[in-house]
Amino acid sequence: MKTTISMNTFTKSIIPEKLIYNYGKKAVEFNNIKYIESFAGNYSMIRLNGKGYICSSFTLKHYTSKLEGRCNFFLARKGLLLNLEFIQEIVDEKGVKSVRLSTGEVFKLSRRLGSRLIDYLNEN
Repeated sequence: MKTTISMNTFTKSIIPEKLIYNYGKKAVEFNNIKYIESFAGNYSMIRLNGKGYICSSFTLKHYTSKLEGRCNFFLARKGLLLNLEFIQEIVDEKGVKSVRLSTGEVFKLSRRLGSRLIDYLNEN
């Protein structure tokens, strides 16, 4: 929940617990999304916990602007938005950092964004 206090006014904005897609016609719960990756240019592939996925006509940039820094999502490298709830460990092998999800999937991290992810995880 996000709380903002300014000029003696108290406002509370609640972040929805579902990701709305398909132009507002469908929704999926955040805790059911493992990661979102760019797919075939202007499309995104939303990978769900389990074996399902959703192909979306929105770009990864669209989802990144809505989710990154909120709702436990973090841009780990170009084309990959991770749900932090599914991160099991970060592996550093000869200077190459990778993230392993609880589902067994492994993704390489970029140097800059990977370092930012590690710093974020260490702070929280």
